[in-house]
Amino acid sequence: MTLIKMSWGYLRTQKRAVAAIVVLQLFQVLLNLWLPALNAAIINNGIIPHDQGYIWRTGMIMLAIALLQVASIVGAIYFGARTAMGFGRELRATTFRKVQGFSNTDQHRFGAATLITRTTNDVTQVQMVVLMFFTMMIMAPLMGIGGIVMAIVQDAKLSLLLAIIVPILALLVGFVMRQLTPRSVIQQQRIDRVNTVMREQLTGVRVIRAFVREKTERKKYDHAIRDLRAIGLEIGMLMTFLMPAAHLVIGLSSAATVWFGGFRIAAGNMEVGVLTAYISYLMMILGSIMMSGFFVMMFPRGEVSAQRIKEIHDTVPSIQAPANPRTLPTGPLTFELKRACLQYPGAETPVLEEISLVCPPGSTVAVVGSTGSGKSSILKLLPRLIDATSGQVRVGGIPVTELDPRELRSRIAFVPQKAFLFSGTIASNVAGNVRPESSYDAERVRLALDAAQATEFVDKLADGLETAVEAGGTNFSGGQRQRLTIARAIYRCLPDKTGKRSADLLIFDDSFSALDAVTDARLRANLRNYIGDIAVLIIGQRISTIRHADIIHVLEDGRISGSGTHEQLYKFNQTYQEIVTSQMSEEEAL
Repeated sequence: MTLIKMSWGYLRTQKRAVAAIVVLQLFQVLLNLWLPALNAAIINNGIIPHDQGYIWRTGMIMLAIALLQVASIVGAIYFGARTAMGFGRELRATTFRKVQGFSNTDQHRFGAATLITRTTNDVTQVQMVVLMFFTMMIMAPLMGIGGIVMAIVQDAKLSLLLAIIVPILALLVGFVMRQLTPRSVIQQQRIDRVNTVMREQLTGVRVIRAFVREKTERKKYDHAIRDLRAIGLEIGMLMTFLMPAAHLVIGLSSAATVWFGGFRIAAGNMEVGVLTAYISYLMMILGSIMMSGFFVMMFPRGEVSAQRIKEIHDTVPSIQAPANPRTLPTGPLTFELKRACLQYPGAETPVLEEISLVCPPGSTVAVVGSTGSGKSSILKLLPRLIDATSGQVRVGGIPVTELDPRELRSRIAFVPQKAFLFSGTIASNVAGNVRPESSYDAERVRLALDAAQATEFVDKLADGLETAVEAGGTNFSGGQRQRLTIARAIYRCLPDKTGKRSADLLIFDDSFSALDAVTDARLRANLRNYIGDIAVLIIGQRISTIRHADIIHVLEDGRISGSGTHEQLYKFNQTYQEIVTSQMSEEEAL
């Protein structure tokens, strides 16, 4: 069983806690089994002979036992909940770290929605099964076996009823479990679907409103919810069938016990107190089966969730560090693509073919091309977000496949096309701190903001660098988010207090589109004064942004159709001429 193997990997490190749970559960079961025998003794030796002293003495013992039982149950639940929550925490963290190691291809194979569901809902299901195991399944067999033994001790002949009652109840639980397993698989898949639709609608809310698609999207969401509701009702119906059916069996069992017990009492073969104790033990036996049944109903869904989580854990990331990675030399470094080709899995044709470009220290290299020409795919090769199908990607003369991806990416500062900020403060976003309250180099943060032309609006804010940033930076305009995102990348290119720079390559992925022409020009004109001899790679469509680059590569249908300066390309490259003339007049181009 996947769930058992997965949980055992953690529980074997928590032997003391598990041992404490087992001991406490065993102790409270023994106390629970003792109480009906004492109750029978009170009836037979106290109530019937009218012995008040015996009733009080035995009653006080029963009260003390009950208090000890409560303490044992509380202790068992405490350690059980603590252990289960710890297991859930470790499982969630392990799954999250595994997903963080996935390449773009790995993430797309699963899908964002199902990765979220597996990291949250599926982990919760597994955690709940482990918790129920500690609170129910350790106690249930102990109570069931103990109840059978004590029932036989009370009256062996009347215990023949157990040979009929227990199998009937076990068959009932088994039938429900068999029906629940496939439905649990469907339920988790439909939760994935609901998360997918919800994520699409939240991400594309502006597009939905702009094209007045609220009604269509509402229908899509309603359909996903109805499907989830339908399978939830099926599972609920099975559960609601089990409970009254089990209670019917238990009620008939009690009636049969009283019926046959009454005949035995009338014949003088059984005492009244024994019959009372026997009924209590019968309820314990049937109760243990019911607890087992309840656990059995939850187990299939937990097993399905464990299999879905295991699928993530067993996935070997397509991008991995070599066994003995080489170490990058100290910067500045040269980044190079040498006849690199890239074809995505399942694609019929390559998206990049024979791409060769070099980004030496202190240079500004630009790549320009029409939409769909493969510009953004180049950016996936340099930090090794995906491996080239053929050719080589080199950093400092070392192939990236021989480097640890984490070290490689730590030497690259990246400004994405879509600006994104994390919740925290302006300072924590620019400095890249996980927690807003972490210390940061204020002088370096301000230099980064100056370089990104963001100081002007940051200084106008009441809290300055400590201004709160909502998730995604939704409390800032598009241009402000873009400048803060640029500042975050530039921060890594600035020297720290020891004079060391973290990054050796600064990449702009069409990152100036949200900036006005004046801000764009000021930023590019002063950038080199801040970042020194760090190489800069600009992916862009706006000619005014890339025209002053040292070398411009024109990308067309995944191939470089021309390379040179702005003036050279404008004279001799037809594709570049078409891009230029679509954006500016001939006088401006010259």
